[in-house]
Amino acid sequence: MSPTTHSKVLLPHEINQIEQIFVDVLRGLGLSRNFEAAEAIGRRIISCYQGGTRESGALKHMIGYYKSAAVEENADSLTRGTREVSIQEITGQPLSPDELDMLQRTFDRACIWCRIPRSGKRAESLARHIANQFRNGVSDEAALFDNAMWREQTSRSSFYQSDA
Repeated sequence: MSPTTHSKVLLPHEINQIEQIFVDVLRGLGLSRNFEAAEAIGRRIISCYQGGTRESGALKHMIGYYKSAAVEENADSLTRGTREVSIQEITGQPLSPDELDMLQRTFDRACIWCRIPRSGKRAESLARHIANQFRNGVSDEAALFDNAMWREQTSRSSFYQSDA
């Protein structure tokens, strides 16, 4: 683990990485830096980065960059009422904003790495697993993510019905 994983101070190479992601997102969305939305996007990228998410794809996913593409690709399933799984709804207990953000980041990262659509039975099962681990005392983000990855790698993918 790098010494800056939970630090609020950004090193020059981290700023460069964030800058590249920011530029990619703005370019992809067709926005310039002087839009109000650009500032909000930048704040969200930095917040997620400081929260421990370092992968470019995960950061883009967490700020909603891929949502328009997902809506287009899955338009037929969305019209049938399928919603994205929400950790907040799954936990069913009051959590601090920091705990909720950490659980959501863990869920988002696991979905990205395992290529799990964020709606459907498989996503809901994964979210419940992460929430149960947290309730059982696993409060370290890295440990929750490792546990979720282990679960997905050892479970039989064929066990899950197609959500489409």
